[in-house]
Amino acid sequence: MKSPAFLMAILAALFFGAATPVSKPLLAHLTSFQLAGLLYLGAALGVILLLVRERKFIPPWRMDRRNLWLLLGSVVFGGILGPLALLAGLRLASAASVSLWLNLEMVATAVLGHFLFKDHLTRRSWLAAGGIFGQQTAAGTPDLVSAGRAAVPGCGAGRDFAIGTRTQIYSALAHGPA
Repeated sequence: MKSPAFLMAILAALFFGAATPVSKPLLAHLTSFQLAGLLYLGAALGVILLLVRERKFIPPWRMDRRNLWLLLGSVVFGGILGPLALLAGLRLASAASVSLWLNLEMVATAVLGHFLFKDHLTRRSWLAAGGIFGQQTAAGTPDLVSAGRAAVPGCGAGRDFAIGTRTQIYSALAHGPA
């Protein structure tokens, strides 16, 4: 159970979860664009080191056209628009509220996967997505005024991260298992 992949997934989840509360005080000193760039740079450095170590790095100029578009979609939505929407919401609401809004990433990934990528969702999957959406709606709105202002950027961050996730999954499937 304690494989390196499992530990890396736990570490990635911890970093993703910590990014929002750690980013809130940094927004007092940095613009959203600067902080989004730093977040993206940190994620890119972690991934590139792993790819180089595993010798699985494929430069963009050697990718086929389909995977190049998937990479571009992943970078634009998951690396630029997602963090900018997250930080826009973070300027308007508490870090706890915005962190809870990021639960929409799973729901958005499932819905986008079903409608855009023709993924099959079972009744249990739809119920799980609905449960997560309901939970996040109930728990993510302790301060209704700031939550209302942050809902659009927060939902946008969830959507953009979901699109980035979907394109990363399809790109990984095209290259085979890691």
